[in-house]
Amino acid sequence: MKRLSVFISFFLSLPTLAETSVEQVSTSIPEVGKHVAGNMDATTMILSLLLVLMLIVGSAVVLKKFNFANTGQSNALKVVTSLHLGTKEKLIVVQVGEKQLLLGVTQQQINILDTLDKPLEVTVPVNQKLSESIQKILNKSS
Repeated sequence: MKRLSVFISFFLSLPTLAETSVEQVSTSIPEVGKHVAGNMDATTMILSLLLVLMLIVGSAVVLKKFNFANTGQSNALKVVTSLHLGTKEKLIVVQVGEKQLLLGVTQQQINILDTLDKPLEVTVPVNQKLSESIQKILNKSS
């Protein structure tokens, strides 16, 4: 009988023990988003994300258009001009030293079509001039 009364009193005291443990646990749980500004809502976050994505895509377009990666070309081998004939075929005039070669380029192979007797004039493309001028401005400022 004594055991039964101890068991019943223990069983009846469980809800009060559970409430105190829940209160202790709830005070130790950190608040999610506590440090985020109060005016930051979903639309602001989405607009910020879209702005960053547009900045990345815009940078990629500018880098591709001005071709900043090929600024250090060698003087021994230059592409003088090219003419696209189709989606995967083109004619290219390449200067190798003092010689100029007319090349036919396809997806599978490159053929030498002719060696030019009278060399074509080598002109610097506009985008290369622009990239060089931007590079000079950046060098002056640093």
